[in-house]
Amino acid sequence: MSTQHPGVPLFQLENVAVERGGQPILVDVCFELFAGKHWAVLGPNGSGKTTLLKVMCGDIWPTAGVVRRRGEELVDLRELRQSIGRVSPEIAAAIPALEPVVETVVSGKFAQLGLHAYTGREPAAEDFEKAHLILSQLGCDGLAEKRFGTLSQGERQQVLVARSRMASPLVIILDEPCVGMDPGVRERFLAWLTSIAAMPNGPALMLVTHHVEEIVPGFESTLVLKEGRVLGQGPTHEMLTPELLSSLYAARVVRLEKSGGRLWPTWGL
Repeated sequence: MSTQHPGVPLFQLENVAVERGGQPILVDVCFELFAGKHWAVLGPNGSGKTTLLKVMCGDIWPTAGVVRRRGEELVDLRELRQSIGRVSPEIAAAIPALEPVVETVVSGKFAQLGLHAYTGREPAAEDFEKAHLILSQLGCDGLAEKRFGTLSQGERQQVLVARSRMASPLVIILDEPCVGMDPGVRERFLAWLTSIAAMPNGPALMLVTHHVEEIVPGFESTLVLKEGRVLGQGPTHEMLTPELLSSLYAARVVRLEKSGGRLWPTWGL
């Protein structure tokens, strides 16, 4: 992996557009993500959040505009993807239920869903030592010997974050990590995520959500998408206003209260 030069964005999108079947999915999107910075991406379903991630990761190509990764337009996408950690319910669903957690974490080094040993790519003892260390650093060492399928949804997402760190990624993308969680599980997971965002010298984080209250302290910037367009981007405290949220979700924000470093909207008609 090439060294990241100071001042060069990990990702830089300039006037990016994506169309499918003549329908605009993203329109004139400009965005930069720098090393060590934490962004929330907020928008309702269908706003283009997932498409944005796919463009950044090289899963799909834009119809128009320029995408630079580590300052370059042409990169080795296989190498790029090894520098990106992804956490999502879809990945969690693909992990073998009977796999021990420590093996799930080790599988992140090889970008596998379920740890498999191939000739020349066998996991070494040092890989398992590193997996245990990462779990310990993230406060999840008690999960190491459990089966992945026995974990709560919040614990599974925590393990996927640990898995994503096995390859020392430049950025970890959390795509709707709280989908399907009950309130208690969600709050425990978000409290844990707050502590991860506060860790020094960690990778950049992108939290993709359509719930304002899931944007925890540490995510200092927010990109707001609506119908494929950037409605606003900048410091989180400037973006999350009653006016912007009302426009974003086509519902009036009666009250916006701050509690525990997070914003909690009360909606009205």
